[in-house]
Amino acid sequence: MKKRKKYAKVIGGAVASLALLFIAYQWMPSEAVPSAQQMNTEGSQKAQAAGTTSQTDKVLTLDSQIQEYIEEAIHKTNKAYQPETMTVIVTDPNTGEILGMNTKKQNANDRVPDIVKAKLDPVAAFPIVTLAAAIEEGKYKNYETYESGTYEITPGKFIKDNNNGIGWGQISYLEGIQRSSNVAFAKLSEQIPDDSLQQYFERFGFGAKTGIEQINEQPGKIPNMNTPYDKAMAAYGLGGSASAIQQVAAVGAIANGGELMKPHVTREARNHIDKGRRVISEETAKQVREILETLVNNKPGFDTAFSMKEYAVAGRTGIVQKRDQQGNFIDGKYTYSFIGFAPSDDPKLLVYIAVDNPNTDLWVRLWGKEIVAPPFKEIMENSLQYLQKR
Repeated sequence: MKKRKKYAKVIGGAVASLALLFIAYQWMPSEAVPSAQQMNTEGSQKAQAAGTTSQTDKVLTLDSQIQEYIEEAIHKTNKAYQPETMTVIVTDPNTGEILGMNTKKQNANDRVPDIVKAKLDPVAAFPIVTLAAAIEEGKYKNYETYESGTYEITPGKFIKDNNNGIGWGQISYLEGIQRSSNVAFAKLSEQIPDDSLQQYFERFGFGAKTGIEQINEQPGKIPNMNTPYDKAMAAYGLGGSASAIQQVAAVGAIANGGELMKPHVTREARNHIDKGRRVISEETAKQVREILETLVNNKPGFDTAFSMKEYAVAGRTGIVQKRDQQGNFIDGKYTYSFIGFAPSDDPKLLVYIAVDNPNTDLWVRLWGKEIVAPPFKEIMENSLQYLQKR
């Protein structure tokens, strides 16, 4: 049995190294891609999977061990739920370096990698930016109250909370954020000055390419905010489109204290210091981090399934119904995502996971946390422990 486990680990490491090499060829110019021999040597030493060349003096930021954790988690989830696609990205939010990433079951005819493909309704990251904007503008207070449930924002236009518009009565905005209340975000959007919310989305990098090393990256689209209803929908993530890497970069700015870093899979081999662009104050970023931590670690937090014993996690779930080519919602088809970082008070890693249309029963489909939480926690915990020991 011990021999089997040993062989399985060796095989798993080899698979991760091959996956890393495949990603390198997809994402980098051919002259900057390390050789298979380099990759195998790096992987066996459990060092960063990096190859250098005299032409570019670049190294890959991808880490073979973290990549192995990603491969294992994807394999388990795929075996259990057979999703249409599953995307995972692990980054250092302080530098923008991508330490691991992969997508399974992508359409072979799709020339745009899932990681940089703009998808509709980015419900994981947009509400976080809305919260940051409200705090930065001085329009948010944790214990100010509002009436949850169903809100008629303009005549005939209603915003409903995620429990069929029943709500939880008169509650604080903090509780509303913890419960992922659509009405809370709608009311916050009304308090943010006209055009400012769109400017915050732009400031956090949405609607523009991140500049990651991928020629087919899509810029996505910031939604129309011409009416209060459209603005409210955008505030909690419906409308518009964004890629996984854009969401990772945006939430990374919350994690690192307010600076938007350019995500990248290569860096200069020597003495390279990554510099970001400040998008919010350090104090605002700190307050958003603290609120996101309560979503995971305190009741009635919506995301307590993602809590971990050894590390405090901050983050947010995104559950969105899929749309057809005409933009209409498809019954019974959902995408589940979670974006989170840890430790919440001094983030070392940020992990994004999206599972698209898993094959499971109705109850699990409605919430999805049982699908996304296990791989998130496995990847985050293993990666943090590995970095501590390295």
